[in-house]
Amino acid sequence: MKAKYFDFGRFREFRAKREEDLADFLIGKSKSNVFLKEVAFENFYACRNRDESLDLQLDAITRHMKLKSGNIPYLEPWFGVGVYANAFGAEYIWSPEGVKESPQTHYVAHSEEDVEKLPEPDIQKSPIMRMIIDAIDYFVEQTNGEIPVCVTDTQSPIDNATLVWDTSSFFLSMCTNPEFVHKFLDKITRLTIEFTDEQIRHLGETWARPGHIMLSSTRGSGIALSDDNIVMLSPEHYSEFAVKYNEVIASRYGGLAIHSCGNYRNQLDALLSTKGLVMIDGAFSLECDPTPNSDFEQFRDRLKGRGVILQARMGEDWREILPRLYHPDMKIVISVPPPKQGEPADKNIVELDRIISKIEIG
Repeated sequence: MKAKYFDFGRFREFRAKREEDLADFLIGKSKSNVFLKEVAFENFYACRNRDESLDLQLDAITRHMKLKSGNIPYLEPWFGVGVYANAFGAEYIWSPEGVKESPQTHYVAHSEEDVEKLPEPDIQKSPIMRMIIDAIDYFVEQTNGEIPVCVTDTQSPIDNATLVWDTSSFFLSMCTNPEFVHKFLDKITRLTIEFTDEQIRHLGETWARPGHIMLSSTRGSGIALSDDNIVMLSPEHYSEFAVKYNEVIASRYGGLAIHSCGNYRNQLDALLSTKGLVMIDGAFSLECDPTPNSDFEQFRDRLKGRGVILQARMGEDWREILPRLYHPDMKIVISVPPPKQGEPADKNIVELDRIISKIEIG
């Protein structure tokens, strides 16, 4: 859908009805500790150009406005996960036209010696970073700043390190030359802040926080990081080489929301020790991830009483999972598929209320 055909009046009305409750939940002022998020459409392969990306996202928002859940959709300048690798010289490899795949990058360093020879990253010289800034400007201009926009999918410093530097060599250096690794992670962290600041400058008042994949609002706080290496590290290594740099970013943007694919239950203590952590996101259903988080009670027990929001992505089996995952003393976002065509629009809301009431009554 082209922006000129989008119903901005309808979106203003839709947003106005939800904005206060959404913002209150994110900043901890809501009386409710449960938030229903329905996802009408996610598309992470149509990212070859800004025009197609915006058209498809506006299509998705139009469909979303038929739903009864409280989340407000936002635009995202998503052009693959290798953004920061591109700044270090990694070339983007685009799929052939018609192939529904996200772009890839290849390592540009296979050793510490290669890392030392990498060009100094420059956000003005990275084609993909320039593409993201151009897309932000285009999204804001085409929508008159009426639809929230988040920063691009930002990989954590340790994730970005393994997009630039061969993972096996990087992990070996963590053990044999940690000082060198820390120096490289510090450089990536500074670049992350520099480019994020530039995106925020272009976003202005449209900035949706924390962003990518998370329940977000222009009145929210923090920034989302994708931290998928969490599933491959020991808690000790994660604490030393990931948490430290994530905390620097959290301090800069008033909080941190962490997403990881896979099952990261063994890292919960190290993850939850992160200063500034406001939200974590994970898959709890095979419909959402081939290796979802499975120890529901462990997540429940670690999160109750902390104030950190758990965004739990689930499929149609969410009704069986939720009673094992939820506790009245935790904050949780239930992220589920919307009702199917022909089903009542408030089906998930009714079922969620029934399940939560049954749990809380005991």
